[in-house]
Amino acid sequence: MSMDPAALGNVFPSPDGAARGPAISHRFRFHGTGNSLFLLILKNLLLTMLTCGIYAAWAKTQQRKFMWQNTEFHGQRFLYRGTGEELFVGYIKVAACYAVFILVPTLIRQFSPEAAIAVQVVFGLGLLFLIPFAIYWSRAYLLSRTSWRGVSFALQPGAKPFAKVFLGGYLLTLLTLGVYAPVWMNRMHAISINRTSFGNMPFRYDGKDSEVWKLTMKGWLLSICTLGIYYFWYISELTRYQLDHTYLGDARAHSTLRGGALFRIMLVYIFGTTFTLGLAFPWIACYALEQMFETMSFEGDIDFAKIGKAEATGNAMGDGLADAMDLGLSL
Repeated sequence: MSMDPAALGNVFPSPDGAARGPAISHRFRFHGTGNSLFLLILKNLLLTMLTCGIYAAWAKTQQRKFMWQNTEFHGQRFLYRGTGEELFVGYIKVAACYAVFILVPTLIRQFSPEAAIAVQVVFGLGLLFLIPFAIYWSRAYLLSRTSWRGVSFALQPGAKPFAKVFLGGYLLTLLTLGVYAPVWMNRMHAISINRTSFGNMPFRYDGKDSEVWKLTMKGWLLSICTLGIYYFWYISELTRYQLDHTYLGDARAHSTLRGGALFRIMLVYIFGTTFTLGLAFPWIACYALEQMFETMSFEGDIDFAKIGKAEATGNAMGDGLADAMDLGLSL
C-alpha cells in the first residue's frame, strides 16, 4: 500500500516516553454510500414491520455489518461476525426476565399491596445496579464479534471493576451537583479502553482526570456563553485529547478533528433532513462518517505479525439488556 509522505513527518513518543523517530501513519477511511444505506434502511424497516418487530435483531446486525465492512484501517476493512439469530435469542431471554419483573409484583399485590410496593422498589434499585453491567456486556459482545485481518477485539471478562467506577462516580456526580461529572466520564472511558484489546495486544489510555476536568469546565462555560455554539469545539477538543492519549502497542491514536468540521456536519444534518423530510439521512450519515474517519489515525509502529487471537467472550443477552434499558451502543 502506498504511504503518504506527509504522514511520516511527525514524531510521536511511545508509551515509555522515548521518541521513536518519524511515525508510520495507519489511517482510517469510510467507503459506505448513501444509496446502499438507504436501501438497507428501507429493507430493514419493511421486514421489521412485516414481522411485527421480530426482524429487529437481524436489522441491527445488518446495520453493524454495513458499518464495519465499509470501514477501512491501514488498507483493510473490518468484519462483523455477529448474527441476527444470537441477538434474537438474547432478546428473548431479556424479555423473559422483564416478564418476571412485571408479573411478580402483580401477583404479590393480590395478597399484600404493601409488599408489592416493596418488591417494586427492590426491583427498581436492582435495575439501577444493572446499568453498568448492561453497558459493559453490550460492549463486550460488540467487540467480540468485530475483527480485522482475522483477529477479533476483546474486552476483559468481569464487569465488576467498571460497575464500581460507574456507580461510585454516579453518586459523587449527584452529591457534587455535576462538578464531578468530567472526572467520572474520564474514569469510565479509561477503564473501558484499558480493558480492551486487539487480539492479545491491549489498548492503553493515560488521559488525566484533572486535564479532562479543566477542558470540560471550559467547554461548558463557553458553550453557555455562546448559546451552545462552542459545544462543537469542546467536543472536538475532547475527542482529540482522548485519542491522543490512547495507545495500541507503540502506536498512539491521533485526531485532527476541529470544531468547525463538526459544526458544518450539524448544519448539513439539520438542513438536509428538514428540507427532505428525513429522506436524506442515509447520505448525510455516510458523509459525516467519511469526514470523521478521515481525521483519525494511529501513528507509530504496530507489529501486526505478533498479535495473537483473543477468545470471544461477549454474550448477545448483554446487548439485548442494554437495548431494553435504552443503553445500547450507537451500533
